[in-house]
Amino acid sequence: MILRRLIALAGLALFATIATSPVGALAAARGTDLPLKGTTTGSLTVSLPSGAATSSFTGNFSHLGATTGSDVTTITLTSPTTFTYTGTDTLVAANGDEVFSTFTGSGAFTFATTIESTQVNTITGGTGRFADASGTFAVTISSVVVSSSATSDTTDNTDTWNGQISY
Repeated sequence: MILRRLIALAGLALFATIATSPVGALAAARGTDLPLKGTTTGSLTVSLPSGAATSSFTGNFSHLGATTGSDVTTITLTSPTTFTYTGTDTLVAANGDEVFSTFTGSGAFTFATTIESTQVNTITGGTGRFADASGTFAVTISSVVVSSSATSDTTDNTDTWNGQISY
């Protein structure tokens, strides 16, 4: 049960993000550092046997507008109440252009069905106007387990993103 909660919460944390502080950006060849800020809500489903998780979310970001996104995450328990994770995500801007990033994070179960986590994303490029994008951002995620089975957990997530993007 604890492993299931940790995995679910870790996935949600990856998927949903609230930034606690801005993270310095890597300068792009064509651009200057611009703020990348936003909030998202979504859900994450984690396989309890493997720690593999996927999530989807929607929100609004500076320089992207109305945004949808998805994550692919691998969660590893580090204790009965803590976890780390790594993964990749894709943000799809209002016009269809995409921003790609990789991330690492950590989190903890704060109650039986709630999880708090933070992650740092590194922008690795994108499509359209974000083809040469770079930068970093922090995400803080608050998750609530909404369903559980013997093999998976699903969480609802609320995230805040804060950092820099160059494109």
